[in-house]
Amino acid sequence: MANYKVYQRHDNRTAILKNKLLSHKKNNFGVGMNKFFGCERKRLVMIKKIVTYCFSALLFGCSSSDVPQISDQSYFPLRVGDFRIYQVNETDILRLTCSGNGQTVRNYQLKELISDSAKNTEGSYTYTIHRYTRLDSTQPWLDLDTWTARTNNKQVVVNEGNVPYVKFTFPLVDKTVWNINSYNDLGKDYDTLRNFHQPYTLITGEKFQNTFSARRDSGEFIVYFDRRLEVYAPSVGLINKEIRQLHYFNNPNDPCYGHQVVKNGTIYLQSLISYGHQ
Repeated sequence: MANYKVYQRHDNRTAILKNKLLSHKKNNFGVGMNKFFGCERKRLVMIKKIVTYCFSALLFGCSSSDVPQISDQSYFPLRVGDFRIYQVNETDILRLTCSGNGQTVRNYQLKELISDSAKNTEGSYTYTIHRYTRLDSTQPWLDLDTWTARTNNKQVVVNEGNVPYVKFTFPLVDKTVWNINSYNDLGKDYDTLRNFHQPYTLITGEKFQNTFSARRDSGEFIVYFDRRLEVYAPSVGLINKEIRQLHYFNNPNDPCYGHQVVKNGTIYLQSLISYGHQ
């Protein structure tokens, strides 16, 4: 019986040792698995961060570096040999009575060619613009007149004949206002920059994605109406021009008084039909 108890005590100790060993192995296994999955989680988080960073770099990197930026000066390009051809519709109105039909309409084409340049006192260049007209594409060009144009980091100035006008100022910002007569003695007259970076479609159907308008409107409802509008596109310059200077019958004794019937005035429409370099 004594021997039996010894063996039984020995077996119990053996079992206890086995259980401790198994428990230790399980604990070690669990710790190892925790370390393994912990590392895997860290790797997954790191991969996710890398993928997010790469996607962001592709998305925002392309939008900032691959998309060409449009400079303000490109809206009035000046290069010797560049030309623009416009279709012009010009209507002169002169009515003696409310029911009169005293208006003359002329349709023709206008060409502007930058023919020369010379350094000016501002340190930049003044460009010579020869202008020509013809009735249509079957007719030869006839000399009209000569303008000049110059730009600097502040503005664009065009001498129309001998009268300088500030066409627009830099930087281009929507709702900017400037005095177009800053360099002449015609009195203050203000244009406003509008619709910056807006698309514009010509009568030919050609669409320009980024344009702006230099515009001024004035008048009195029953007396007169005055609108000047010029639309510019990058790498081209002026693509559309509109002038409406209308005086209404404003005598209370006139039967059309108050109905904005034009007594005299001019409607000038100029739209780009072709441009390039020669």
